[in-house]
Amino acid sequence: MQDKIILGLLLDGDKSSYDLQKSMETSTGFFYNTSQGSIQPALKKLVQNGHVRLEEVRRGGRSKKVYSITEEGREEFLRWADEPIALEKPRDPALVKMFFFHYASEERRIELVEEYLREIEAVEANLRRFQRMNRDHLEKNEELRSDPRVRSRLDTLDFGADYYAFLKGWYGNYLRRWREGKEP
Repeated sequence: MQDKIILGLLLDGDKSSYDLQKSMETSTGFFYNTSQGSIQPALKKLVQNGHVRLEEVRRGGRSKKVYSITEEGREEFLRWADEPIALEKPRDPALVKMFFFHYASEERRIELVEEYLREIEAVEANLRRFQRMNRDHLEKNEELRSDPRVRSRLDTLDFGADYYAFLKGWYGNYLRRWREGKEP
């Protein structure tokens, strides 16, 4: 999946691996984990496969590696984008932890859920802030409002915010049942 994200981001324009990482952190990073350690091997493979071109650019006496998508990479990405969406099982470490919660004390379970809820609330608040910023920005820019890339990215942002709102509600109820002495 990392390779598809990279190709999709390079369709927006050439980027260094640092630029790719920053783009991922503020976009796909909310639903697909990424790190510089995983970006580099993916870029290397994409270059070897002829999907991405690497160019060393000198800027201010420094050499910078800049990646761009090739026509083959563009075709590969568009072919993938046209494929059916595959339903996958959720891979959520929190669910695995809950599956074995009976081995932790009730007090510790409550602490763990409280900590997790704080993390969920922070991510949801961040996504809601991004939603507001984007909506404010779009109100001022007609060209962006009509760009289909913007719409699909905003839809993803909406899904993310709603997903974390769901988690907050679900884990809030779960925690409330524990506190009321009603084991979930």
